[in-house]
Amino acid sequence: MKKTMFVGETRSGKSSLIKVLSGEFYSPRRAMAVEHFGPFINTPGEFLENSWFYHALITSSADCQVLAIVQDATRRASLIPPLFTSMFNRRVIGLVSKIDAPSADPVLAERFLRQAGAKGIIHTSCVTGEGIEQLLEIIS
Repeated sequence: MKKTMFVGETRSGKSSLIKVLSGEFYSPRRAMAVEHFGPFINTPGEFLENSWFYHALITSSADCQVLAIVQDATRRASLIPPLFTSMFNRRVIGLVSKIDAPSADPVLAERFLRQAGAKGIIHTSCVTGEGIEQLLEIIS
C-alpha cells in the first residue's frame, strides 16, 4: 500500500477514513501531532487551519506517495486556500467525507477541493462504505 498522508480541517473525517482503510484497530481521535499508522499519516487539523504550520505539512509530505485532502461535506465553508495543492510535489487527491450526513452538500465540498487544486475527487462515507473501494484502488 502506498504511503498516504491525510490533510484536512479538525473533525473533517481523516481519522475515521484511516480506521476504515486500515482494517485494523485504529482509534479515531483528534491528532495533536503528525501520527504514523502503518502506511497512513494523519495530520492535525491545525496544520491546515493555520498557515504558519504549512511548512510542517510540506515536510511531512516528503514521506508519502499520495496526499489526500479531506473536505467535510457538512461544512458550508472551507479553510483550504485556493491552489493549496500546488505546494506539494506528490499525487494529490481530494476526498469529500461524510456524504451520508443529512446536511451534506457534496457538490459544494467538491467545489472547495477543485479550487484547492485537487484533480481526482472521491466522495466517501465511513458509515456506508461508499467510495472506500475506489480510494483503496488508488492507494494500493
